[in-house]
Amino acid sequence: MVLFNDWSARDIQKWEYIPLGPFLAKSVGSSISPWIVTIEALEPSKVTGPSQEPEMLPYLKYQEAHNYDINLELGIVPEGKTENIIR
Repeated sequence: MVLFNDWSARDIQKWEYIPLGPFLAKSVGSSISPWIVTIEALEPSKVTGPSQEPEMLPYLKYQEAHNYDINLELGIVPEGKTENIIR
C-alpha cells in the first residue's frame, strides 16, 4: 500500500467545466508516498466497515473487515527551517 494524492485544481476545473468538461484540472500533478507498506503490516489496524445500507450490489458486498483505522499526521517544514515536524 502507498498513499497517493491527486492535486486537482478545483478552481480551474470549475472554470473550464462549461462547455468543455473537466480536462486541465487533472493535469496539475499528483504525488505518491516514499513508503511502501505491506498488507500484512496493516493487519493489526483492520476494522469492520460501516453498515452497508442500503444493500450493496453483490460485487460490492463484503463480510469481513475491509477497512483500516490508521492515525496519520503530517506537517510541512518551510524552506530554510531545520525543525523536523513530519511524523
